[in-house]
Amino acid sequence: MATDLRPALGGRDAAETQRRLLDAAERLFAERGFMGTSIRAVTQAAGVSVSAANYHFGSKEALLAATYGRAIIPLNEARLARLTELERRAGDAALPLTDVLDAFLRPVFESPDDASFRGLAGRLFSDPPEIVAALKQEYFGEISERFVAALVRALPDRDEDEVKLAFQFVVGVMVHVIAGQVETNPTPPSSDVTETEELLAQMIRFAAAGLQA
Repeated sequence: MATDLRPALGGRDAAETQRRLLDAAERLFAERGFMGTSIRAVTQAAGVSVSAANYHFGSKEALLAATYGRAIIPLNEARLARLTELERRAGDAALPLTDVLDAFLRPVFESPDDASFRGLAGRLFSDPPEIVAALKQEYFGEISERFVAALVRALPDRDEDEVKLAFQFVVGVMVHVIAGQVETNPTPPSSDVTETEELLAQMIRFAAAGLQA
């Protein structure tokens, strides 16, 4: 499991200060990216001092890591819980492909319908690689390994390298959707359960067809 970079809480005031900083950082990093966001801009948006930000996080890079950690760690925990249960139920049998994809994608749709969260997800794949490469490994290294292994198990006739590449395509489609780039009404993720389920079902069908092609 990726290291939890969320800072330890040190009392009610400290917790509130950290929450305000993380809320502001999430919004600004999503809107402007890492390079376009300064610590001063975050602290002004949060209504706290620069010294408070330095005390709680130490650097802009650490603040970015904590911001992603707060959003991604619960998402990955949900993914791994679903996959572990799926593997438990399957025993030694092959894993159903669509169930593996559901375990990976569904937690995204169950995350809060928040524009900053969606924008932050997109920035992870558009900010400079030297900024986000370590974060991607930290937060998605284990997830990628577990799900690629599950997909290989679900597709025993496919070459592992092909599955790895196809999984990257699945991630690309997921980021496109959660960043709000799909032309549908309402824009996903939606508060309408029927709309959300239909979009998720279409994504799973699309991903399954691509993996099996």
